[in-house]
This record gives sequence, C-alpha cells and structure tokens, in this order.
Amino acid sequence: MLLNAKIRELVVFIITGIVLLLAYHWVFSPYFPSANNNVGNDYAYFLPNLLDGYYWYLNNGPFTIPWFTPAFCGGIPAFPNPQNLFYSVPQWVSFAIDPLSAAYLAMLTFAALGFTGFYLLLRHCFNTTQAIALLAAALFMFNGFFAHRMLIGHLTFHSFMLTPVIALLLLHQSNSTLKTLFKISLAGLLFSYIIYSGSVHLVLPIILILLFIGILHGLLHGKQTSFWIRLSCAGILGIAVSAAKLSASLAFLSNFERADYKLPGAESIWGLLKLSFETLFLRPSGQTVEDVIINTQWNIAPQEFEYGITLIPLFMLLIAAIFYIRAGINRGLFRQPKTEQWLSLCALLLILLIPLVLNYYTPSWNELLKNTPIIRSNINLIRWLCIYIPVIILISALALDITSGIKKLRIYFSAIGIIAVVIINANYDRNYYANQQYNPTPITEAFNRAQASNQAVAIQQITAFKDQTGRIAMPKHRNDTMIKGASQLFCYEAMFGYRLENFPLKQMRPGPVQQVINGTFNIKNPACYVYGDSNNCQPGDHFQLSQQSQAAAFASYQSFEFKLPVWQRIANGVSLVVLGAIMLFFLAYIILLLWKSRAR
Repeated sequence: MLLNAKIRELVVFIITGIVLLLAYHWVFSPYFPSANNNVGNDYAYFLPNLLDGYYWYLNNGPFTIPWFTPAFCGGIPAFPNPQNLFYSVPQWVSFAIDPLSAAYLAMLTFAALGFTGFYLLLRHCFNTTQAIALLAAALFMFNGFFAHRMLIGHLTFHSFMLTPVIALLLLHQSNSTLKTLFKISLAGLLFSYIIYSGSVHLVLPIILILLFIGILHGLLHGKQTSFWIRLSCAGILGIAVSAAKLSASLAFLSNFERADYKLPGAESIWGLLKLSFETLFLRPSGQTVEDVIINTQWNIAPQEFEYGITLIPLFMLLIAAIFYIRAGINRGLFRQPKTEQWLSLCALLLILLIPLVLNYYTPSWNELLKNTPIIRSNINLIRWLCIYIPVIILISALALDITSGIKKLRIYFSAIGIIAVVIINANYDRNYYANQQYNPTPITEAFNRAQASNQAVAIQQITAFKDQTGRIAMPKHRNDTMIKGASQLFCYEAMFGYRLENFPLKQMRPGPVQQVINGTFNIKNPACYVYGDSNNCQPGDHFQLSQQSQAAAFASYQSFEFKLPVWQRIANGVSLVVLGAIMLFFLAYIILLLWKSRAR
C-alpha cells in the first residue's frame, strides 16, 4: 500500500508538472519571438554574447577559458566580465541550437527546476501535503520576476530558480555521511553556477532567502545546527570553485566600478510599502512608481517592478488566519514563544526588512549606500524584492497546510489555485514585452552559417553607426556587427556605463584592425583592462606593433599570450583542484551506489 501511495504521488507530480510546463510554454512562447518577430531589447546584449561564445567554442572547444573577446568595443574581457555566461546552460545549449532557441529552452528548463525544487522542499523538508506543495510550486514556477526578466532579455537571472533546489539539498536529512557530503558538494556547485552564469548580483539575495528558509525550518522543526554547517561548507565550496571567476571579475570591476550613478529609493515608508505590495501581488502603475521613487538618473523600466506571485498567497494566508484564530479562541492555541523562538522570529523579521531598508531614501542613508562596496555599483536595489517571492509562497503554503479545518478541502484549494495561476498569467497584460524592438534573426542566421561551415567569423574591422547628420548613433542592434566581422566601437556593454561614459576610447577609430595608429594596431589589448600591471599597460591600451601575432590571434577568436598575476594563477588552481576533487567524489559515489545495488 505504501509503495502504491508513493507511485500515485509520483504520477500526480509528473502529470501536474508536465501540464504546467505545457501551460508555461503556451503563455510565454509567443514572445520568442513576438508577432513582430522581435524579442526583449536586452537580448541585444545577450544573443550576440551567446554567438560570441559559440564562435570561441568552434575554434577552441568548450574547456578553454574565453578570457577575452574581439567582438565588441574593439576587444574587451569576456570571462572576467561578471555578466559573461560562457559556463552556463544557455551558452552550452547554444553550441547545438541557435542562441534564441537556447535562451527559451533555458527558460523552460529552469522554470521546471524551480517547480521541482519548491515541491520537493515542501514535501521532504517541511512535510506538507502533496496538494499544498503542488500549489506552492506552481506559484513559484510562474513568478513574474523570473518570467519577465527572461522575456526582456536578462538571461543571467535564470539561476534564481535554483534557490529552492539549493535549500532542499541543505535541509534534507540523510542517514548516510556520503549522501550528506554529496548534497553539500552539489549545493556548492550550484552556488558556483550562479556566479559562473553571470548572476553575481543575485548571490546576496539568494543567501538571504536560504537563511530565512533555514531559520524558519528550525523554528518549526527544532534546532538545525547541521543546516548551518552544511550551508557554510557549501558556501566555501562554491567560493573555491568560483575563485577563478571571482578574482578575475573583481580585478575588472576595480578599474570600472560604475559607482557614479545615482541610487534611487522611496522617501516615504508608506509609499515603499504600497509599491512593494503592488509589485508582489498586483502590478504597480507608472504613476505609483513616479510618486514613490525619487533620486532617479535613468528611467526605471517596467521589468524592474515585475515580481508577481498573484493574490493567491494572500487568499491562502487569509483562509489560514480565519481558521487559526477561530481554533485558537476555542482551544487556547495561542502560546507565548520561548526565548530561542523569539530570537528566530527577530532574525526572520530582520531579513524581511532588508529589501525595504535598501530601497528607503534619505540623503544620509543614500550616501552611506553609495559608499558601500558592491551596493554602490548598482543603479537600483529594487531587485532585492525578489527575496519576498519564495518567502511569501512558503509561509502561505505552510499556513494553509497546518489549517486543520480544511483538511478535506486542500485538494480542491490546490486545484483551483493552480488553475487560477495559469489563467491569471495567460491574461496578464504583456504588451510592453510584445512590442520590443530587437530583431534576433541576424544572430540566428549567423549561427546557422557558422554551424554549417564550422567556422567563426574573424574580426577584421572596427565599425560605428552614424545618423543622417554624421553623428555617432547607438542603435539597439549595434553589437550585431560582429556577424560581419566588425567589432562595434561604441558597443552595448554596461560595464563601461550605459552611455559608455567610462570607455577608454583612446586612438581607436573605424577601420581595419591591422591599421597602425600612433604606433599601435587598431584593436585593444583586452588583458590591459584586467591585468594591466602584469602586462605593463593601462586599461584601454592597444596591441603594440611588436604584438602583431597576438593581435591576429585575438581577432580570430584564438588564445594569445598574456601574463596572469600570481593571485589569478592561484585562484585558477584552487578552482580547478576543488572542481576536480568534487567530480572525482561524484564518480566514486556513483560507482559505490552501483556496486551496492548489484550486491543486493
């Protein structure tokens, strides 16, 4: 009977997951591309980058680090760029299919991972009923933060959906030391994946989410000292595996910190609460944003306020509250928390306050934030509201699950809720995303040509767009010039500022890369952006005439000789050794499992 129950549960989970994934495809596939054959404007950055990664792969294979790329701005860092996602699912899928299809497949894959992770987290760590776990997983799967970031083209945000998977690995108890080590190692790899896939900006919010889930689990199920040990070990492993990426990125950031932008916020606490509520459960109007957010330098696009988890979690909390209050009055269920529980509750409240505090504006507080490392490089901190997405869904699911008065109705609540999630998302106004202006067709066609010929298009020219008056123009598709063997002089690269305010143009001009200007070639030596001291140059310097072979190799998507500082070589070694050790452990663990299964 027990086996049959488990099989039935598995069948229900699989069928529900497949149906929801089909519904997800039905809702979001019309935007890849939309009816006007365009996709989100920020794919103008990521699709050329995926094609650039494919060109590197054709010439060097998947395991040679793409330190730099000649495709943009006359040569810039690739691997050291925090947003570079060469080591990611979208990039590696694009080795087989075109970049747009790879991006959409990644969206579906990580939506499914988010659904699966959240379901298993609730079932196996918080011991909820299957019906409630399915509803909560569906809510997380369809969260607006992930979906609309993927629609607009913020491809690096896909790793957000790994959050419940990491929480599951760290919380789920195992009766075997080897199994525990396996889960810790896998969680560490997922941490490092977040960094390697270009989501460094999500690391701190994800850590806060994991802390909240861990504290809440301890509050409900007793002390979880082992969770904190596992979290610490996984974090250390993640940092070790990511050491090469982190050290290179920090070196690049140290030269282009991008800290001179204003940091917007809300000067009214009530306004901030209203905006947060609308952002999470409804959709903030342009007027609300305009009334609440001040100190803006750039127009804050609509996707920055897309976090929607619908009103369903609020209804779940309301139903639970009504039954709980009635049961508490009748049975005396309200009890005074113990000291340890009070401390846990205070810690949970503190985590919940962090996104609000970061988005609150006073001149003195804003100045402090602008002097805080990492924080000061942001143009807004609204994305920290993503912390509330899994937290609210988790709390509402747990509250409804323990409501004794609706035990027989849970399955109906779940079914109605899941159907409502799909209907709400299907009828959501996405005209803004349907009317984006970037055409992915040139990138797709260039990929098909490269795949057919098995050859990358080498960079031969530096180019720039001009308007009818002869002034420099910066159209959205300007990075596409790489498909014609031309590196865009005024490229789309936010590391140099949104208007390339910090880009060291120097003597670079439109023309052949082999053209000699002021004693140097007309192409940047990208090593100077990151490792200038080791290579006796400054950020933005060009290849010297004595470096003709290096410049030619670089322009052809091939490795060239440059010097790495000692600290980068050490970081590379640490990443390689730790990653190798984890892979060997995984192999040994799998062999042991197979041996044990045969012995039975």
